[in-house]
Amino acid sequence: MHRHPPRPLAWASRLWRWLVALALPLGLVALVQWGSLLPNDDPRLVQLSHWRSVSSPDALPPPSLTDGEATPMPLRRFSKEDEVLWLEADVRAQPQPGEVWALSLEYRPHVRVFLDGVLLADADNDAHIDPKKRHLLVGMRWLQIHLPATMLQSGEHRLQLRLAAPAQLPAGLNEPVMGPSDAVHARDNARERWQTLRGLTAGGALLAALFLGFVGWVRRDEPLYLLSAAHVALLGLLLTPYVLAQQPIPTPYWRMLLDAVDLVAKALQVAVVAHWAGLWSPRLWRWLAGVLAVALPIDLWAAYQSLAWSDFSHPWPWWALGVRAALLSLALGLALHSLGRRPSVAQWGNAMLVGLSAFTWAWVSLASLALRVPMVDANTLAHAGWVVWVVLMLQRHFVTSARREKALRQDLAAELEQRTRALEEAYTAKARAQREQAAGEQRQRLLQDLHDGLGARLLTLRLQTGELTPAELAQGIDECLLEMRLSVDTLSEEQGDLGVLLGSWRHRVAGMLRSAGLEMEWQVAEAPVLPCLRGSGALELVRLLHEALTNTVRHARARRIIVGTEGDATHITLWWVDDGQGIDPSAVPGTGRRSMAARAQRLGGTLAFHSPAPRMWLPQGRGMALVLRLPRA
Repeated sequence: MHRHPPRPLAWASRLWRWLVALALPLGLVALVQWGSLLPNDDPRLVQLSHWRSVSSPDALPPPSLTDGEATPMPLRRFSKEDEVLWLEADVRAQPQPGEVWALSLEYRPHVRVFLDGVLLADADNDAHIDPKKRHLLVGMRWLQIHLPATMLQSGEHRLQLRLAAPAQLPAGLNEPVMGPSDAVHARDNARERWQTLRGLTAGGALLAALFLGFVGWVRRDEPLYLLSAAHVALLGLLLTPYVLAQQPIPTPYWRMLLDAVDLVAKALQVAVVAHWAGLWSPRLWRWLAGVLAVALPIDLWAAYQSLAWSDFSHPWPWWALGVRAALLSLALGLALHSLGRRPSVAQWGNAMLVGLSAFTWAWVSLASLALRVPMVDANTLAHAGWVVWVVLMLQRHFVTSARREKALRQDLAAELEQRTRALEEAYTAKARAQREQAAGEQRQRLLQDLHDGLGARLLTLRLQTGELTPAELAQGIDECLLEMRLSVDTLSEEQGDLGVLLGSWRHRVAGMLRSAGLEMEWQVAEAPVLPCLRGSGALELVRLLHEALTNTVRHARARRIIVGTEGDATHITLWWVDDGQGIDPSAVPGTGRRSMAARAQRLGGTLAFHSPAPRMWLPQGRGMALVLRLPRA
């Protein structure tokens, strides 16, 4: 018997899992930030950490830079500081003969670079454009300049930078580095790797979304595929500003799109995690829909108005960051709750990757918008991990579902086969019982007919023994024997074969025909197996024919009888024609005609009398024809 652990131990186990699931992604975020910002140990590199600065709109380095205010690196400026900032640093360069030096710097939004008052690079080509129409800037820009040997001789130099005023996001400058180009390139490899990862993640996310979308279209009964496809596609779209050389649509609308994508992606992450955790409910769906219905219009309005994310004097950044923090916290809470309830590889992965997304977003947002500290935008690492994990989990889910469906189909096939066998056995038993019942009923009717008909006739013969001549008595006994033989013959025919029944009847009545001086013309063209002749139907047909023969012998004064058949697609027609005196069509049907009509009705057919017989059988004005139509099915 399975016993649950005591409640304190259960809570301790849950707490341990939660701490591990939170500590691992938090440690990874710290490791990535710390590793990306480690100083380069190459002694040939010059770290430009001491700067002087003045605010001035001048296009060239102002003379007052020499006595400017000391400014440490990294530098962060916010939207309320709306003046252009000039910075200057003293550089002692000692290039070797033939050695090319380079300058590497990260900045935003725009910068001009001067060396000893000479312009080296201008990344401020849209400085005079309306801020609302500028290209949207995401993250820090990177600039690497190779310094001409003619300008960089050994000795003291002055490096001047013109940093544009903040626009929608903080302006900033990380500590520039100068040195031999190979050493600068080696230092910038990490930045290039991050850029490559962003491109691969964006492309991989869009391909994965396309694949998951196709699967979701096929498996529309499982919304998890389409939700995951939409979420992964939005993550890929969030990385496109890092990859595209030019933004595809104008800035207000491009930012509106990206802000909306960011909000919806975080809401979809809640939905995907809730589905994985088995905690999805209509209540959660209504809550997410309500959040998006309120937050999306506000974010779109703020993006259209170019409100700065870093301007915390306005209530909008607090609102926008708070909504996103709430969504990520909810997703993380759902993942941790599921991990606490039923720990598995899937739940561990969900909790740690959602934690990585939440902690990375929190640190990048805090460092870039509020703190004056350097950081690396590692959101792409969380996005890449989540995209790979979602694809792997859905692939596993698809394979598991396919195997479960295959096993279910096999179980259903086995159960169907078992039930089919049971039904076949039941049907066989029922058919056997029906045959036995039909045979019993047929025997019962035969006995009843023998009792009522043959028994009554034998009793009559016995009572009339003294009145009948020996010939009449012999004839009566022969008729009783014929009736008994005809009844017994029907017991041997169970298939309803019309040909067998007619042939057997013809054989039995041959003597009676000779005694009566009748000639029989046999024109049976078609005599198939008829379902209506099975069981008691055979006896009904034989009785009908025998009664017709008896009536002909006793009343018709005929010399010839014609028995024939013909058929169509649905019926078989049996003709009985004699050349006797016929019957009066206006006469009320007697007992014999009514009895034969009742037998035909019990066979599912119809019986008609024609007097005189149709000319196709006899000359006009002669005889009588009996037409029996029996169904084929």
